[in-house]
Amino acid sequence: RREVFEAKSVGKYRLKRLLGRGGMGEVWAAYHAGLRREVALKLLNVGDERGPVAAKRFEREVHAMTKLTHPNTVRVFDFGAADGGLMYYAMELLEGEHLGRLVKREGPLPPARVRHFALQASRALGEAHDFGIVHRDVKPENLFITTAGGERDYLKVLDFGIATHVDHDGHKLTQTGSVAGTPG
Repeated sequence: RREVFEAKSVGKYRLKRLLGRGGMGEVWAAYHAGLRREVALKLLNVGDERGPVAAKRFEREVHAMTKLTHPNTVRVFDFGAADGGLMYYAMELLEGEHLGRLVKREGPLPPARVRHFALQASRALGEAHDFGIVHRDVKPENLFITTAGGERDYLKVLDFGIATHVDHDGHKLTQTGSVAGTPG
């Protein structure tokens, strides 16, 4: 399966290597020849029985993320659908590791470093909250540590796949009574 995907193109993107799998699909490193750059391409197959609901959630994730411009939120570049019921969006490809892996490798972090990460995540999530977007799956695996512009320990908030939207009066705009995310 991996060899088939590595040889495959999705829209304008040539898949290169699998980066990870999650509840909503797969993320691949992919190359866009026109931009001459690699991106992270999140793929969702909506060709099964979950299709319409999954497609709607995927589109909601993309639209939520494109509203966000905070530098500590992963940037989305493109969104589309390919033949065979495959939806995708392209985002910046990050080099580094998620916070969970960093802590496992280095052990407990010094308080100043934890504070540095917490402030970055809080500012990114604060912007999302200003737009009525509640992430609902903040965990070490969705906090990615990279280097940006020469700045070490730069944090990016990832994966708004199960975000909920709240209007300005505090009312949820998504379905109640369902459990989603890691706690679920």
